[in-house]
Amino acid sequence: MRSSLTPITLAMLVILLFLPGCSITHALRVEDRTIVDVPTMINEVSTVPVVFVGELHDSDLHHKLQLEVLKGLKAKGKTLAIGMEMFEGSSQKALDAWIAGKAPTDAFVKVYQWNWRNVPFSLYEDIFDFARDNQIPIVALNAPREIVVKVSRQGLSSLSDDERRLLPPGADADVSDSYLDFIRSSYGTHSGNGDHFRYICEAQMLRNRVMASRIRDYHHQHPESVMVVIAGGGHARAKGGIPEELGRLAFKVILPPVPGLTAKSIRYEDTDFLIDMPFPLMDLFY
Repeated sequence: MRSSLTPITLAMLVILLFLPGCSITHALRVEDRTIVDVPTMINEVSTVPVVFVGELHDSDLHHKLQLEVLKGLKAKGKTLAIGMEMFEGSSQKALDAWIAGKAPTDAFVKVYQWNWRNVPFSLYEDIFDFARDNQIPIVALNAPREIVVKVSRQGLSSLSDDERRLLPPGADADVSDSYLDFIRSSYGTHSGNGDHFRYICEAQMLRNRVMASRIRDYHHQHPESVMVVIAGGGHARAKGGIPEELGRLAFKVILPPVPGLTAKSIRYEDTDFLIDMPFPLMDLFY
């Protein structure tokens, strides 16, 4: 279905709203390929217990949108939690101390930097402050780094029994051939037939499964909450990402562009909303 906006009107929207330095004020609703404003998008994702807001990690615009989604859901009276790829489970106590106002900023920055080494703290700072000021729990989602690194180099079969006990049940299950084919086709992987490629895929799926398990566990304990999940676009993507591992738990996805997706190729099975579009404009119509 084509967008309900004319090509000229849509062109003006994209030029005005998606230039560098502008905030993200509109998104593509993928189901009907209609451009909607952010308040409309927030209203439409507010009906489910899990909302993924994907990011390019170094994009200030994406982090500002994540904060806007949090504020919008709070304004609607939702009980919130924030699930973050950026923290391993071992840092949960530090996150709890931050939300309780018991952790000084310099100490919390060190915890963040140990977990997420290559992205400046300042990009997430407003989200952290909003969570603390409003007593919104932050849930550490990611798998232990040393296990992920080992799997990426040697595969799931290399894990010891002790290492497997550190993971949720089923997180160390084999990766299907269909998932490997999906990664090859979606991310343009040209050397995707050797062990190294399989190990990388196994490590990424391990992270997806661990994060999905922690989201499910939190929802089971707090069924009244809406968790906003902040994760990279590849992990937030509905197909092949964390959402696909959630079982029956309902979710909505807001996604930035990720490899293999354009406004022309993106499908409803990938995401509910695409939040910016550095693609040929006419891709939206054909």
